[in-house]
Amino acid sequence: MKKIILVLLTILFGNVFGTTNVEADTVKADVVNTDSFDKQVDHLLSQKNFSGTVLVVRNGHVLYSTSKGYSDYGEKHKNNLDTSYEVDSIQKSMTAALLMKQIELGKLSLDDKLSKFYPSVPGSKRITIRQMLDMKSGLILPGSVGPQKTLSDQAIIQSDIKRIKFSHALYNNWYYSPINFNLLSGILEKVTGRSYRHLFYEYYIKKLDLKHTEFAYSHKLKSGNKATGYTNIDPISGASSYSHLFGITRFETFDELGTGQMFMSAHDLYKVENYILAGDMLTKASRAELFIPASVSDYGGGFYNKYNDHYADGWGYGFQGIVHLSSDGQNGVVVLSNYSRISDDLKPVAKQVFDMVND
Repeated sequence: MKKIILVLLTILFGNVFGTTNVEADTVKADVVNTDSFDKQVDHLLSQKNFSGTVLVVRNGHVLYSTSKGYSDYGEKHKNNLDTSYEVDSIQKSMTAALLMKQIELGKLSLDDKLSKFYPSVPGSKRITIRQMLDMKSGLILPGSVGPQKTLSDQAIIQSDIKRIKFSHALYNNWYYSPINFNLLSGILEKVTGRSYRHLFYEYYIKKLDLKHTEFAYSHKLKSGNKATGYTNIDPISGASSYSHLFGITRFETFDELGTGQMFMSAHDLYKVENYILAGDMLTKASRAELFIPASVSDYGGGFYNKYNDHYADGWGYGFQGIVHLSSDGQNGVVVLSNYSRISDDLKPVAKQVFDMVND
């Protein structure tokens, strides 16, 4: 990786970290062992035929960043540090934080029952907000979330409610089901009287001055900086020919309410997750309560929570995203790819790099 001098980094990333606990004027290249570190990460990425952007932060400093491959192969647009990628299920951590904020404001309680908001959901009189945040509600939605047409948020949820099943065997046991966060997004709208989109803009995009974050159905992002998702017809193949574009319908971008409908750049994603985990969005007590390993999976509040490692990932529509952050937000790894292949799962790479950062 070519070295980037402090002045250039300040120009590129000067206000990236905004109101998080990482001050803008401290963002600089870490000069300790960068040659060795860069070569190791470059090697790991080359083995995966990586297409996307990687950002590594150590002690609040940008240690490594790179972009490889094409955001749009047909137009020959290359991925760069401003490219926005679908973050898929990583969005759940942001939805959880929005919900916890309303709990801080006294508009909601972790002990509130789902029946208070959606009484027609099977098992709703037993299910708490806490259980939904931790994927322990027992709710199952056969098939994908949402109907096959564009509807309002509440209409999408009502359509899903007709298909929701409640499992007594899974109740209070961890079972990953995105319907939990669709319903939590609907609850957010009910207690605030505002749309999920409005809340996301207010608490994240506007608050942190995010320049490369938008909803998947929005047209505000420039096409050159909004990545297209790719995969292979055979997902086991590790080839990177960009010959199989992953299509997505407009209704799918609405259906993934609160669970996977955001496009973000690597820097914007780090900025938001740092703000949630270590900034002033939530109190220390709220973070301690929300981000705990609430099950055998360590899942809680949209993250998998281990000692000094809060991890989230997303996979879909030709994209894969992974983020690891330390509890204080000072060390982090963000990996965003627009060429997903089962054979080239990037989760082990992201974890290996995060371990290298913490050595």
